[in-house]
Amino acid sequence: MDRPDTDTCQGRVRDREATRQRILDCARDLFTREGYAQVSSRRIAAAAGVNVALINRYFGAKRGLLAEVIAEDAAFPGLFEGDRATLPRRIAEHVVHRTLGEGTPLQRALMHSIGDPDLQSVFEERLQSAIIGPLAAYIGGAEARTRATLVAALLIGVGNVRRMGGADSLMEQDPAALTRRLTGIIERCLEE
Repeated sequence: MDRPDTDTCQGRVRDREATRQRILDCARDLFTREGYAQVSSRRIAAAAGVNVALINRYFGAKRGLLAEVIAEDAAFPGLFEGDRATLPRRIAEHVVHRTLGEGTPLQRALMHSIGDPDLQSVFEERLQSAIIGPLAAYIGGAEARTRATLVAALLIGVGNVRRMGGADSLMEQDPAALTRRLTGIIERCLEE
């Protein structure tokens, strides 16, 4: 059971979960405004009003904090739940609305730090734990992991083309028509 810590020097009660969330919120804000590489753990701690040791205690290091911030931001709510027959359409809608849309402010900011080894390893882990693994488990069957990886490659590829400025023609398309076209491609990727 988590008991609040009492700060005997200042006579106040500290709530671990509130402190942890405050650190996450400050990190998200700083990463969004300045990028990952430009923000130090000390700076995050100062913004959150905590000692830098708490970042290590709660998150292991700045990299662990980044992983949690990205996990909160890059969620795929409901994507791998529900009727399997509608999965290709749900993924296509996600691509059209999230990947070809503006993206979140955090996603846009992190692109400036894309060469950072911490960011690359967090993205790789997230790819496996949030997309490929859950999708493979959801679809099951022969070569599920290969089929899930094909869909992940499509998601990442569309996102990369957009970030490099080559998706103008896609963004000019009617979203419903683009969703239909992508649904067909995803259906083929998922076929056994």
